[in-house]
Amino acid sequence: MVLGREAIKIRGQLALNQQELLNIIQTNQSTERKTSESNFSNEIDMASDLEGREMMFQLTSRDRGELKRIQDAIYKIDHGVYESCSKKISAKRLKILPLSTLCIQCKEAMEQA
Repeated sequence: MVLGREAIKIRGQLALNQQELLNIIQTNQSTERKTSESNFSNEIDMASDLEGREMMFQLTSRDRGELKRIQDAIYKIDHGVYESCSKKISAKRLKILPLSTLCIQCKEAMEQA
């Protein structure tokens, strides 16, 4: 599949976003490892640390979901078609909604169901 100039630009931005998310996830994992090695002087410190870990887990989980959407979008751009219906991706829709997994017709059909 030969990518148009706009698709190449969008794919490049998605690849940058992908790398940023990977860096965030790796940093969070590193922080988690360091935190798990901490010694706590009292229950308040331990509770605070557990709360921080929970927040870190939620952020990492959200980041992984976003990373998956970006990877799917890059795959879609590389192949030039929507995976669900194999319709060609229009440059206009790609520019407006690069993470969209459905063409307009499939999206409308899903919303009406």
